[in-house]
Amino acid sequence: MTALPESLTTAALLGTARSAPEFDALHTADAAGELTGDPAATLLAAAALETTFVTAATVPVIRELPSPAPDDDRPVLPDAAAERLRALLAVRSPLLDEWFEVAARFRASYDIVVDLLTVATTDAVHRDRLVALTGARGRWVAARNPEWAGLLPPDPLDDSPWHAGPPARRRRWFEALRAHDPAAATATLAASWGAQTAAQRAELVALLAVGLGPHDEDLLERALDDRSRKVRAVALDLLPRLPDSAFARRMAERVRQWLLVDGATVTLAVPERPDESALRDGLADDPARDLLVAAVAAAPLSVWREYAGDTVLPEFDVDDTVRTALTDAALTEAALTEAALTEAWGRAVVRQRDGDWAAALLRRDGTVDAAVAQVVPRDILLAHLRGASPSAVLDDALLAALPAPWPRDVAEKVLTALYTKLTTTRVVRDVLTLLAHRAPFELADLLADAANRTDDLGRLHLFASAADTLTLRKTIHEELS
Repeated sequence: MTALPESLTTAALLGTARSAPEFDALHTADAAGELTGDPAATLLAAAALETTFVTAATVPVIRELPSPAPDDDRPVLPDAAAERLRALLAVRSPLLDEWFEVAARFRASYDIVVDLLTVATTDAVHRDRLVALTGARGRWVAARNPEWAGLLPPDPLDDSPWHAGPPARRRRWFEALRAHDPAAATATLAASWGAQTAAQRAELVALLAVGLGPHDEDLLERALDDRSRKVRAVALDLLPRLPDSAFARRMAERVRQWLLVDGATVTLAVPERPDESALRDGLADDPARDLLVAAVAAAPLSVWREYAGDTVLPEFDVDDTVRTALTDAALTEAALTEAALTEAWGRAVVRQRDGDWAAALLRRDGTVDAAVAQVVPRDILLAHLRGASPSAVLDDALLAALPAPWPRDVAEKVLTALYTKLTTTRVVRDVLTLLAHRAPFELADLLADAANRTDDLGRLHLFASAADTLTLRKTIHEELS
């Protein structure tokens, strides 16, 4: 029950005949002063006015107007492009990433800012790009709605979310700090290591993959001794990516000790069981061959320069200094297959992002797996595809590693091979998807023509769908030009 001013309660208790009510202290003093008639009825009416006001109204307060949103000098998103964005968002189109890349120089018109922020609350994948599209006005609006506070990028210099926020906000702030200052992020995590749960440690250590460098080595070595298997596994995934680390040096020394080459003789000297140091470095109690392969995959590729002068190593140069394939005969004697060694080298190439080695593996074998293909330099990849036979050019791992835009000659060669060579439906589908998303726009007519010329209804649909996607991409670029 709402308490009334003392002047009203006193008059009610003593009676209006003995005490005249005073209305000056009421919020509704002006209205109560206009009441006339029987004093008792006036008192009750004044009490009703005051009670209603206090219960259902607020006292007017003077607030300063917020500073206006900063100016955004980017050109306004064209209406057609805005409608296209709505359509792409409605179906979660795979073309959204490309749309945002092309639209980066535009800002959303003010009338759709709220709509875009609303979508961003439920679309974590495109959240940051949607907020960026709304620009300064969008950030200004989001800052004034508590429900949209999570849309704003964290300030890496304000560590309050790290100390007091829920896990999701702490993770997002840590990601922002990692992007801003990788070494500071590592120091922050190290300082609070004991306060994190095992799951949190594993999740946060995994974020060190972005900006990974020598400043992370001490913490990753510490993680190798963590009680949690998941934490240790993440550290073992990241440490081989630091070829100059103590971990890499330990692995290189094991390769030197376990794989002995003397002229035409190759000897495996792998211990029957790994010692405590090897177990700590993730080498399980496996057969000798598997132990060596694991060590090769984790060792710096530079260790193979030490084998370059041995005659058992045939020509397979990396920068004219490294020969990196043992002969089949020597490998057989060593109970180590070339395929196993190549797989280990491939894992090392991916971890160390060594483009020279990736290119060398491609030159030697004519193909590489999808992960290694991503490391092959673009010019090497293009030269290889241009020189490949019509059948070999339909290598979906290599084609997937070739970023857009594809040169017209390569795209036409791939399209011709798809149309003229017998291959599986899976390859046709996967390569056509790549063509649709990476080929130059002028190939749309050729794709449509290929669809009209095939008698296979399944392939007709695939060619026609690829032509439609390529045409839509062209339209998107035109709308944003």
